Amino acid sequence: MFRRIICTGMLCLLTLCGCSAVSNPEDLAASVREAYVNASDIEIVTDIISNLDEEAMTYQIGYAYHNQDGNASAEMTLLAPESIAGIKAHITGEDFIFSYEDTELETAMPDRKGLTPSDVTTYLLDTLMTGVPKQVWMEEDLLVLRYENEEETGTVVRDIQLQPDTYALTCAQIYSNGEQIMVCNVVSCVLQP
Repeated sequence: MFRRIICTGMLCLLTLCGCSAVSNPEDLAASVREAYVNASDIEIVTDIISNLDEEAMTYQIGYAYHNQDGNASAEMTLLAPESIAGIKAHITGEDFIFSYEDTELETAMPDRKGLTPSDVTTYLLDTLMTGVPKQVWMEEDLLVLRYENEEETGTVVRDIQLQPDTYALTCAQIYSNGEQIMVCNVVSCVLQP
């Protein structure tokens, strides 16, 4: 009787948490990596909340990734806030060229690569294409992959949530040295094979 009560309690606890282990995390992570590596086009619109400074800032970014015969490039367009909307970045490898209308803008990319709104999407896609997650699990109806890296600025953790059937990106939380510095809520994500 006591054993049944304990088992029922544990089952209720797992159900309430909404988390469950996946049976083949390495295969699942490899399938996600393959889907992103083999995509010829990826289009993403993301609402980004950045907590890098003393106040949170919100941005909306459109991102179009193209990979033709191994030649990858991307274009990022700042959609909001309205005061800086329209700024674009053309991305090839780690080179970012920012422009507004027909004018190229001078910028200095930050030392914290992948930890700013201007380059977070590029580094999230790179993580999905090349990274090996430390953990893989299901949370509610989403597949979650946790990537952890030691970088110059300390420990960076990226929790990336995907649709389990299409592997479309839905959300990412980014932590630096245990503090959440960014949340990326994906409005839309389409992978074209």
